[in-house]
Amino acid sequence: MFGIIFSICISIGIPLFALIYACVKRHYIPFFLGVLAFVISQLLFRLPLLDYLQSHSTTYSMLSIMNPVLFAIAIGLSAGIVEELARYIMMRFFMKQRSFQAGFLFGTGHGGIEAVWFVGISAISMLFSPLATFYNIDFLIGGTERFFALMLHIGLSIIVLHGVIQRKFLFVVLAIFIHGFIDTLIGIFPLIFESTNHVLIASEVSLAVTALVVISYSFLLKRRNMFS
Repeated sequence: MFGIIFSICISIGIPLFALIYACVKRHYIPFFLGVLAFVISQLLFRLPLLDYLQSHSTTYSMLSIMNPVLFAIAIGLSAGIVEELARYIMMRFFMKQRSFQAGFLFGTGHGGIEAVWFVGISAISMLFSPLATFYNIDFLIGGTERFFALMLHIGLSIIVLHGVIQRKFLFVVLAIFIHGFIDTLIGIFPLIFESTNHVLIASEVSLAVTALVVISYSFLLKRRNMFS
């Protein structure tokens, strides 16, 4: 049960704590804009579009079979493009707060709702299931993955906010590249490694390293007083 409880603490506990903190500090708008950015870009746009293409586009299906590397790149970049552009639009036109804290909470909202959607809901539903023991390791891995994904979203949000403040769209492009890069790697690893365990290890290590580098860079921006 530890894995399931751990995944709940990460995927639901951290976003909930961040929401409470945002409300206490009256910085709830950046948090909810982050939530909205993910919901619109992924749940309402990208994922339904990919489902539609998978069901109705022969070209889409053939590309995944005939050129899986190019397919992985396209899918990975699509995630980076829609999510980072959504971040930019929300920050540029709807978010008046331009502080480091606002960017941090925006990223927590964005990554938090993603964690709830992809792991938290299933972890809660599995908590009292008689099959919980069989999925304990899976949820432990899922919770760990969501922790680093949350860090990545926070770092990317701060980078995009920096671009908004400095009026340099190049930082948005950088965020798109980083996001697309890690998603592409996760799509390519199954083509490289035959073992599922090797795929899992490569994916998790790549995500963790990328997240640590990005969050470190975002704090470096803070130290350079790049935020209002």
